[in-house]
Amino acid sequence: MVTGLIAASLLTPFFLEVTPEVRSTYQSLGKIVEDRPMQVTSVKFGYDTERFGRFGIRNWDVSSLTDRRHDAHRHAIYHTEFGPTWDFDYSFTDDLKLKTSLTRSWTMYRGFNNSKSDRTYHWWQIDQSLENPYLVPFYRARKCFRGNDYFYFKVGLRRKFSIFTNFFFTPSVFAEGGSSRNFERVIGKRLDTKHWDDGVSSVSVRLEFSWKYNEIMSLFAFIEQYEVVGSDARRTNGLSSYRCAHNDWTHGGIGVRMSF
Repeated sequence: MVTGLIAASLLTPFFLEVTPEVRSTYQSLGKIVEDRPMQVTSVKFGYDTERFGRFGIRNWDVSSLTDRRHDAHRHAIYHTEFGPTWDFDYSFTDDLKLKTSLTRSWTMYRGFNNSKSDRTYHWWQIDQSLENPYLVPFYRARKCFRGNDYFYFKVGLRRKFSIFTNFFFTPSVFAEGGSSRNFERVIGKRLDTKHWDDGVSSVSVRLEFSWKYNEIMSLFAFIEQYEVVGSDARRTNGLSSYRCAHNDWTHGGIGVRMSF
């Protein structure tokens, strides 16, 4: 506990957040991309102005933990995301707070043999949640505008329960979807000549257990159930030749959240 407080005071007014994870599945923007173990690391470093929020730089990367080595699923770093961030919390009352995170990022796919995959995507993203002691609504919206063109959203609800001192249980449910281009990216091309409509492509239920070890470190584990929604979408996805095109999939992971 003392070590954590000393580390935090040495960085003030700067901050550093590091979250390494091991996941049994890599789910990206509503799509099961890899159904074998992956390692994910998120790092954010910046300056806390207090009054005007926190300005920082974010890096997020995902790597394969298996020996599958080919164009779509290669060993080592699969891709990395890098860009500036701004976080701001607005308190209505002591128990009601609007948390906002704005990100401008570049997703870099490098080292692929296929030139179509060996490129960089540019996107904006906003995350917001209305924090309260009861039921927390949250959403994410991403607009990819260069390298690809799609709109993605995630919207859901969560509730954090205290089991006993420093142990917590957080169930959540969320839907993912977006524009017709994103729908096609998740499900694949329709079996007829029509285009997908904008909308929800999948729904997931997540159960997370966490333990707050001290002021700077928390350990967590989760299990999540993924479901493609819609009869046309499930039929199209079920007939897909893509190896990870699962209509129903249970996955999970473990990780550590550290904040200095």
